[in-house]
Parts: sequence; C-alpha cells; structure tokens
Amino acid sequence: MRDQTEIIVEKREEVMLSSARNASPTLRTAHFLNPTRASIKALVPKNPSLCPSTLPPTFDPENWPIDATFYGWQEPTANWKSWVRHMEGMYEPVWKRAGIHSAILSSTYRVQRDYDWIIGLAEKWCPETNTFIFPWAEATVTLEDVVILGGYSVLGSPFFSCSREIREDKEIEDKLKEARSEVGRGLTRGVCQIGWMEEFMFSGSEIEHEAFLSLWLEMFVFHDSENTLRDCIFPIAIHLAKGEVVALAPAVLASIYRDLGLLKATIVAVTEFRRRDYADILAVALWSPLHLVQLWAWERFPAFQPQASSIRNGEPRSALWDKVKSRKVENVRFVLDSATETFCWRPYATGRYGLEFYKEKEEWRELGSNQDLLSFALCLRVSELVGIGCIEQYLPHRVARQFGFDQDIPCDIAKSNGIPELAWINYIRPFSVTKLFVPSPFFVPDVTIKYLRWWKQSELDSHDLLKNAIIAAVRRKRSSRKRSEGLPKAWIGKKGDNNVGIFPSPSNAKANNGALSEVKSLQKPVECIMNLNTEIGRPVRALENQAGIPRCHTPSKSRVGGENSAFEVPGLALESRIAILEKAIAELKAARFGSRFEKNCS
Repeated sequence: MRDQTEIIVEKREEVMLSSARNASPTLRTAHFLNPTRASIKALVPKNPSLCPSTLPPTFDPENWPIDATFYGWQEPTANWKSWVRHMEGMYEPVWKRAGIHSAILSSTYRVQRDYDWIIGLAEKWCPETNTFIFPWAEATVTLEDVVILGGYSVLGSPFFSCSREIREDKEIEDKLKEARSEVGRGLTRGVCQIGWMEEFMFSGSEIEHEAFLSLWLEMFVFHDSENTLRDCIFPIAIHLAKGEVVALAPAVLASIYRDLGLLKATIVAVTEFRRRDYADILAVALWSPLHLVQLWAWERFPAFQPQASSIRNGEPRSALWDKVKSRKVENVRFVLDSATETFCWRPYATGRYGLEFYKEKEEWRELGSNQDLLSFALCLRVSELVGIGCIEQYLPHRVARQFGFDQDIPCDIAKSNGIPELAWINYIRPFSVTKLFVPSPFFVPDVTIKYLRWWKQSELDSHDLLKNAIIAAVRRKRSSRKRSEGLPKAWIGKKGDNNVGIFPSPSNAKANNGALSEVKSLQKPVECIMNLNTEIGRPVRALENQAGIPRCHTPSKSRVGGENSAFEVPGLALESRIAILEKAIAELKAARFGSRFEKNCS
C-alpha cells in the first residue's frame, strides 16, 4: 500500500508548450497528476516504445493469419431488450441506487464492430504501461471512460468479496444454483443462456430479478464462457438486487487491459511467424467488453467518428453510437499516426453530455461525501485493478491530458505481487487530501518542455513511421491483385478454431510439421498461462516469451538528434522534416493515387 500522504494533483510553475504547431513556450502555473519525475526526484524513466519492427510491415488485418473471436462483444437480442424494459419498470430505483442503471440500459444498444479499427488500436498497445503509444503521445481507456461509456461504478464493494453469510442471501443463491441445474439438465456444456431467459423472463418468480442480473453480469460484464452461469456471479447479482453498490468499473477495465495485451501479442506473433515461414493461423479468444474501446476511439478520433444518433433525455451516452458505422479509411495505421492535432483529449468536458461537476472556472473543491468528486478522484489516482483472473496496473498520470491536467514526465510504478486483496486495498486506500483540483471544462492542457524533450528520445521516430505508412499505401494502391496474394496458401485457410488462447489452428498445423515442432509451446491455453495469482503483466509477457516474440527495447540515443543535441523551441528540427514529408506525400498522392486516394487520406 502506498504512502497515505500522497498528493493527487501538484501545482507548480513550469515552461509549458502546446502541441499545436508554431506554438511558443509559456511560463505559467500548471497542475499535474502525480507521481511525476519532478514530484519525487526520480530517475528519468525509460521511454515508451512500440517497436514498429515487430509489427507487420503492411496494415492488412483481414488477411493476417489471425482468428480473433470477440466473445465479450455481445449484441442484444429482441428478447433481451424486452426483458430489460420490463425489469426497468419495476426496479429502476434499485438499479440507480446500485449504480447500474446506465450499464444495464447500455446492454440494449448495438455497437457495430470495425475490425480494422480495433486491430489498428491494438497495434499501438503497450502492455508494460497499459496505454496506447502513438508517435505524438500516450493515451488509454481510463476508469472515467468505463464510467461514462459503460455506466459502471468505480465506488462500492469489490466483486470478489460479496458476502454470502446472510441467511436470506444464501437461500437465494441456493435457489439460483438449483434453477441452473434444472435448466442445464441434459446439456453437456453448461446452462444455455436462452434457456435461462425462457425459464425466468416475465415469470414473476421470486428470484426473477436476481436471475435477470445474473444473466446480465454473465453476458455483458464478466463474460467468460459461451453458456455457463458461474457460481461467482450469483453473489454479485444478489448484492445488486438489493441496491448495494459494487465497484464493477475497475474489474471491467482490468479485463479490457488484459485482452488488449493478448491481441497485441497475437499481432506481434504474425510478424514472427512470417520471419520463420510458419503456415498456421493464430487463434485468440477475447472475453472482455472490447466495444468500449471502439466507443472510446469514436469519441476521440474525428477521422473515424460516425454520425452520432439522436437520443432522448435519460438515455446513457453510449446510446449516441447505437447501430452507427465507422467511417472507412484506406489505412488505419496511417490515420492513427497522423492524429497529432485532431485527437480529442476531453470529449466529456463540454456539450450536452458533459460531466455535471465541472464548473466554468477551475477551482479546488472539497471532496467530502460528494460521490461524483470521489469517483473523479479515483479515476485520477495510480492504482491496481482487480478483474476475474487478472490484476492490471492503472496509470492515469501517463495520460493526464485526458482529465484536463498538464502533462509532465511520468514516473515508473513498481508492480505488485498480484494478490487481489492487496490490490483492492491499494485501489480503495483513503484520500489524505480534503480538496481536489477540478480543471475548467474549457481548459486545453499542455506539456512541459522537459516532457517534450523526453518524448523526443523515444524510438518512435515520426519520420520513419510516416515513411513506412506512405510506402504501405503506395504498395496497396499500385497492386491490382488480390489482397491475399503473396501470403502462404495455408495462411488463407479456413478460420474457425475458436480455442481459448493463441496457438496454431489444428486444421492447418499439419501443413508444416517442421514448423509445428518449434511452436508447440504456443499450444498452451491462455487459462494455463494466466495463473489467477500471477503478478501484474505476467500473462502477456509469458505469452510473448513462449512465442519467442522480441521484447521492446529503448535505444541509448535518440534518432532525432542525439543524447546531447540541442533542444530548440519552437523551431524544432522535426517540424521541418515533417513539412518536407508532407510535401512529398502530396506529390505522391497527385502523381500516383489520383483524386480518389486524395479523398481517402486527407
């Protein structure tokens, strides 16, 4: 557990610089999320790194040998929507008291998956920091996003300690288990969720509410198998049915972080398999509600943002994106790398759906018992998130601009020993401060000069990234052949082995017996790799080590300049290089791609 005297927000004078081009440095009072390197006098942390060399050279996910199954990305059925409306009429006050009303309503909306979009984001994921590493900054899905887009609570009891000692609760749980046995009688793969709905929907049963919440938790929150309702779900449902608050947000976000790490490891493995001339399909099962990642991105990247739906008062924010489709772009990787000035850092600060606790001017606010402010404070604090079978680090100080705070060099945070109870104590530790700084919703945060210098030392060289993106786009446009041409035939085989984990599909393993002997270690299911009591981050690292995937590294010198190169503001050498590149891009577009490509890449 961390020092009880920690300060969440630090105020000090710094030379700040906007990310906008031609901006001038300004000395002003700034507010930062701790811990920063300046706040604790720590050593300069290593630069975040994406290791572009470990990614496939061309962004073409539809033809990569990946069979990704998004089990946690559930689409509501007509019966489910009807049941939600029916139960809401009776239990809306209880749901609001338990902090799940918006979350349950959100389960009735359909988020259409954009596969390229999800893969493009997963390419940028860094499991070491649980952030997306773009050439221009770090960003991530935060607790604030899970609260607003998912409707889950950051406050309340941990899901794993819902008490069953009360006699009434134990009786309800026994009835739920008995019903599960009856519904699942004769089935070999557990309880059919359709059968569970048929048993309880509109039944008027004394445990219909608990049965409804159990199915909601299993399908949309803690989805972990195709059909079964697990014992661990029933106590949570019983607590929620009584209007008691359970902190679902940290558990949901932990599962999202875990699955983004697995998906990133799979993408990296594609490159490794290509180098070794393997001819197998990698299967990965993803159980978390990854649709929240797509909603997160739609809120922030205008290039992908669809036309939002109109919604009625009282509907959650996720209703904005019900049944809408992403804008299609030629190369997702290129657009993500080029979003320097278009990325929306604070989509929830202003507008009709802005957070209510923001005031027109910045101010220090008394925490007291204000639930909104306490929730916001938890979103700002470094902690550890406990999910079912995983514990993940939460590092909001690396993405301070997403909360309206200025960005300084973030400190590296040591990982815990992976004990859920200790991780929860760390998460819910009491606040030693009585006031919290709340920025103005109109404030545009900046970065310190020191942060910009540190970021320049990253191996994410904008010149090389843009160059690679241009080359990839040229290759795609110049080729009139099928997108799959050039791949080994076995890579284009049938996809459908939805085994849990990342390993060669049995249907294609016979095609290359020599390669199979070298990748037997990949055939270990993820359940075995992801020990429930493993330390934070180990699942992804273990998977990468098993697959022989090279780890990210940090160069000793910056590619842009050297260790001792002068730092010029605002006339950065990088700006001039980008300007030259932009001119070259324009010429390439005009000469080779024509007006159609100009439209897609503009």
